Amino acid sequence: MRWTIFLFSIWVFVTTFSTAGAYTAVLEPVATPYEVVTINDDPMIERSILGELEGSPEMFEITSDVEFTLTVEIRALIESATSPEFAGIIIRQKESRGVEEVARLWATDADWLRVVHKETGLPYYAGPFWSQVMPAGMYRIEVSTPENSGKYILVIGSQSDSNGYLESIRNVALTYEFYEASTIRMFNSPYIHYPLGILLLILLLGGTWWWHRSRISHA
Repeated sequence: MRWTIFLFSIWVFVTTFSTAGAYTAVLEPVATPYEVVTINDDPMIERSILGELEGSPEMFEITSDVEFTLTVEIRALIESATSPEFAGIIIRQKESRGVEEVARLWATDADWLRVVHKETGLPYYAGPFWSQVMPAGMYRIEVSTPENSGKYILVIGSQSDSNGYLESIRNVALTYEFYEASTIRMFNSPYIHYPLGILLLILLLGGTWWWHRSRISHA
């Protein structure tokens, strides 16, 4: 019976987190206005860049040596933006000289629907989204508003990372800190309430087994 409880609990845990995927969030502070921040990781791996405009646009640079799918989405925090105006522009470094515009992500083209993020459990406004297969090269993504102010989340990539559970938990905590949300609310994240639920299940099954065994031993 004990082995049955143990194996069942492990199966539930593995099944839960093998389908949940990993969550990657990074803070990329811009030290000086108009500085270009280089993202060195695989541009197809999904990551949430947590940023805040403070008087100037912010630009991020990614590079791929092969053809790849470039996916970009801009999100706004519920608490800090009642009427999101975040927009973006994607440009590509030309092989010869200069740059060319790839796409514009207009704030007015987005519905800014309220969505709850499945990994963190935090709400956000879903803004402009763009995804397309692009040739190898260097790309820059700029985020701005008319007044260049406010917190935003720039999501680049769409493929799941290989982060482990603990790394995903750290990224969830980083996002809550960025939101200035209480850590108590982290229970809304499946990375928190799933393990606690599994632990409770183990305790309930173990208690039931112990109670049943005690009754048999005293019979």
